[in-house]
Amino acid sequence: MNDPNRGVSQELLTLYKRESYERFRLQLFEAIEILLTDFEMTWDDLADKLQQLTCVGTSGITLKQKIGWSESLTDEFLNDVAAVFSMELHLIFRPRLPGTLL
Repeated sequence: MNDPNRGVSQELLTLYKRESYERFRLQLFEAIEILLTDFEMTWDDLADKLQQLTCVGTSGITLKQKIGWSESLTDEFLNDVAAVFSMELHLIFRPRLPGTLL
């Protein structure tokens, strides 16, 4: 099988990797905002739950900036964010109207 990146400069590969990471960050940010809406939470609520889980305090706006654009995200941090949403019983018992997203 041919390597599609064969003959491509290292700078271009680095640019592709950076752009891919930024697309991932944007998709993650949008997914978290949808989950916050679904769970009827704010960024401050998410920060409080992360503080209970990791014992590291932060504000909602700082957390939003960290996920949105300012810092690199570690696997440990992403797992902690996923754990906050997976431990919510509200996900199981929240009633839904048939045929709607409400």
